[in-house]
Amino acid sequence: MGRIVPERPFLTLRQVANWLGLKKVDSVLALIHTGQLHAVNVASRAAGRPRWRISPAALDEFLDRRRAVLPEKAPPRRKRVAARVTEYF
Repeated sequence: MGRIVPERPFLTLRQVANWLGLKKVDSVLALIHTGQLHAVNVASRAAGRPRWRISPAALDEFLDRRRAVLPEKAPPRRKRVAARVTEYF
């Protein structure tokens, strides 16, 4: 599938939240912690507070997995004819 997200080196949590239309950055953090959205910790110390960054490719993959797939249109149903019925009109 083609690129959905604009090309940038890495996106911050706030940028991703704004781009997805989410009001809170905590929603993006929840997606990261559940493994639905892949992110990279760019903090200088691993034991310190994490500084998450999301690559545009990871955001594209996330959006592709969440894309709605419309079901195929069912063929029209055939009218059922009752057996042994005599129509008078």
